[in-house]
Amino acid sequence: MKPDSKILVYGAGAIGCVVAARLILAGHNVSLLARGENYQHIKAHGIQLDDLTGQHHIHPVQVVSDQDDLEAQDYIFITTKFQALTEIMPNLQRMLHQGTKIMPLINGIPFWYFYGIAEHQPVPAIRVLDPQNKLIQQFPLQHLIGAVVFITAQLQGFGQVKSTNPYLLIFGEPNHQGSARLQDVAQLFANSGIEARQVENIRDQIWTKVMANLSSNPLSVVANTTLEHIYAHANLSPISKAITQEVRSVAACYGARISIDPNTFMQLGAEMGPIYTSMWYDYQDKKTLELASIADAVFELAEQYGCELPVTQIIYDLSQFLSAQSRTNEELSI
Repeated sequence: MKPDSKILVYGAGAIGCVVAARLILAGHNVSLLARGENYQHIKAHGIQLDDLTGQHHIHPVQVVSDQDDLEAQDYIFITTKFQALTEIMPNLQRMLHQGTKIMPLINGIPFWYFYGIAEHQPVPAIRVLDPQNKLIQQFPLQHLIGAVVFITAQLQGFGQVKSTNPYLLIFGEPNHQGSARLQDVAQLFANSGIEARQVENIRDQIWTKVMANLSSNPLSVVANTTLEHIYAHANLSPISKAITQEVRSVAACYGARISIDPNTFMQLGAEMGPIYTSMWYDYQDKKTLELASIADAVFELAEQYGCELPVTQIIYDLSQFLSAQSRTNEELSI
């Protein structure tokens, strides 16, 4: 890792602001790409982070709204919603050099899931994520390092983020091999306040996070409640636990091993406390729910092996219904 490495955080939501802020606090030169009012505010006022280490006011080395304002980067962390990838992809190439590392910090089954498993064979696309194979064919996969995000943070305003839990990022090569570049990425987070863990089998971690997302996000919308209740309330914990078991069955079909036992997982979920999910916030803001990568992709993969997900499907359908009704009512009131 070069001491003057150029780092780009592409996206200034809650996760993007946390990653940018903690890397800056560790002494790195970080550029942040934001859009709209978010861009204007962060450019003028920086990032305000309130977390377990205290309150921090940080200014990135530069805040931009256009990729054309950036030179080639050494590390690119993509912290947008999955849907934005198709917009981002055509502009990535000009920000790359031979050694650039790209880490999408995006929830759910990644579009590249089957990349790196079998050499010298076409990479199958997941239809709901990449229906025309554009991502698989055009994304610079040779630069990609897999990542799983275990960070809970809430946006309280433009560039204003609050987090009450420890930070963890897990990184792994798509081919399940160790590498010098993997070590570089982990070293980047030394003294940052974010634990950066290297693993051999990144897909095990992907499924663990998918299990967490799918057992909590849609249910948070349906029940209008927090992680604490989802995993501990007598009326909700049986539902979330059933969803985790269904996800485990799909993961097993693809050779993934979720090592955490069911009871410990439920306990850890409850210990997250009175935290609302990002999907709950999207629902409150009348936004389309981010379900393609955390739910639709799982259903598609389950279908390949005839896995049934009855509880997951019911909660998914209810969340979709509530979201559609909410957005329809909003349109009617305008």
